Amino acid sequence: MLTFDEIKEVIRMVEQSSIQHFELDQENSKIIISKAGVDRVQTGSPVELEAPRVVPAAASDKPQAVTDISGDPPEQLHTIVSPTVGTFYMASEPGADSFVSVGEEVECHTIVCVLEAMKLFNEVVAGVKGTIVERLVSDGDFIEYGQPLFLVKSES
Repeated sequence: MLTFDEIKEVIRMVEQSSIQHFELDQENSKIIISKAGVDRVQTGSPVELEAPRVVPAAASDKPQAVTDISGDPPEQLHTIVSPTVGTFYMASEPGADSFVSVGEEVECHTIVCVLEAMKLFNEVVAGVKGTIVERLVSDGDFIEYGQPLFLVKSES
């Protein structure tokens, strides 16, 4: 029987490939992994695991209004959220320049950080054009799925 880590690695490999459906039948266990949109009729009672969907980090659907004490209308900020769990790194390697810093302008495809999970480094892109207003996590922090990473003042 596969270990939990081996199952996670199989899911990751299927997820990163063009395979839409994967089945593994081993001794007394059966693993079925289907990507979204693949319908299968299953008989028997094996456990079915659905591969998680990986979506690039993007600005959240709901902009946050920031209160401005000067009386100007509030600016609309977008939140860049984590597309996965992992360790947050501001640079590609220790001692290297940060991908972005507060006050820097970003494009939709600008890499803002990397998240490391199981020795795999996943680049996170801004997903919105604008200016980084605030970094919400620290270098080396463990990040949860959907956790806010940056606030960006979008260009309208």
